[in-house]
Amino acid sequence: MPITRMRMRPWLEMQINSNQIPGLIWINKEEMIFQIPWKHAAKHGWDINKDACLFRSWAIHTGRYKAGEKEPDPKTWKANFRCAMNSLPDIEEVKDQSRNKGSSAVRVYRMLPPLTRNQRKERKSKSSRDTK
Repeated sequence: MPITRMRMRPWLEMQINSNQIPGLIWINKEEMIFQIPWKHAAKHGWDINKDACLFRSWAIHTGRYKAGEKEPDPKTWKANFRCAMNSLPDIEEVKDQSRNKGSSAVRVYRMLPPLTRNQRKERKSKSSRDTK
């Protein structure tokens, strides 16, 4: 029986709560604000096992990467993770708290209340009208 894939938000909440990934923490759990380590791979001291483990875990979870079958590709893992995060309607980046440079680079995000089915439909219909 195939294992069903979790959606990104619950998967991410599970990862944050597990405390298994260094730097992936709740900043304010009540407000659902968390940070993701976002160190650039060109920086001195970058380590695939420490600085790309969240991105690798998402790639494995989505089936995009299987250890031993493909060469590790942390650049693609990070890009895919970033695109998936940006597509979520109920998670937004808190840009004024994110740090983009240096060895302590992090992105800070807020989980918004989940959209109801009607809100999702309304959002889709508005976006299709805007493109016409």
